[in-house]
Amino acid sequence: MPVSRRELVVAGLAIPVLGAATLVLGRSPRGASAGPGYRSSLVKGLTPKKIEWDGRTWSADMGSTWNQGMDHCLQLSANKARFEIQPSPRDRGEKDDAHKRRSELHCTKQLLPNGVPLWGAMSFNHHGWSDRAGMAQQAQGGVHGQVHMHKFRGSPALAFRRRGDGSFLITTRGENDGDGTKRWTGQVAFDRVHDLVYRLLLHPTNAALDVWLDGAQIVSVKDVSIGSSLGGCYWCIGCYYGGGVACPVVAEFANHVFFDSQPLTARIGSPPAWPAA
Repeated sequence: MPVSRRELVVAGLAIPVLGAATLVLGRSPRGASAGPGYRSSLVKGLTPKKIEWDGRTWSADMGSTWNQGMDHCLQLSANKARFEIQPSPRDRGEKDDAHKRRSELHCTKQLLPNGVPLWGAMSFNHHGWSDRAGMAQQAQGGVHGQVHMHKFRGSPALAFRRRGDGSFLITTRGENDGDGTKRWTGQVAFDRVHDLVYRLLLHPTNAALDVWLDGAQIVSVKDVSIGSSLGGCYWCIGCYYGGGVACPVVAEFANHVFFDSQPLTARIGSPPAWPAA
């Protein structure tokens, strides 16, 4: 199924014209190293803080935005993204504490409205960890994808996480659910491609969430609190962990469909193939 290029219509949230500091996919420097099917995100040794990918402008938050030559942090193709965190204090956002590890993209220029059913999807492949003991010490595990609430304390509104014990966890949080709620946890194999389809309606009291993993529905809730009356939610994907892990952490994403009102029911039982490039 082709990646949706439609823009979600929210007043005042037009995508800005790209400037010189924005990386446009396909303009990475000649000869830069990258994994098979990917292009380097480095421009003059650094990942630009603004990147155009998957039809939108993203903010990059990772070690390569402020440390030279860290080609592993983010690699891209037309509809794939590869994130890697290595066991180094340089592998974090510039404003993170020294023990944090991060490689993420945030789409803060296209906020998600309340009260509108929104569909999204992605294929993902989480590479296995050699330091399972170190990962098991992680209290929250790493970000697979999440909806942040930057105007309301208690982010994220929705999170898909690979926990430190290796299990997969889906959580929600809202204005009337400040502590958050576990919606599903289970074993999802490493080093295999999985497909995730989700339908989210943000609302402080009448929210709804449906999630399908590899064709099976694993979450279906309604009339709950997900998000806040202040709105301002935005989407991000990538990896985020605390320190103390002595191995690389790698997550790949493909066939990404940004939140849109167009239903993705056809994809549930017929996921797209993992793209070669």
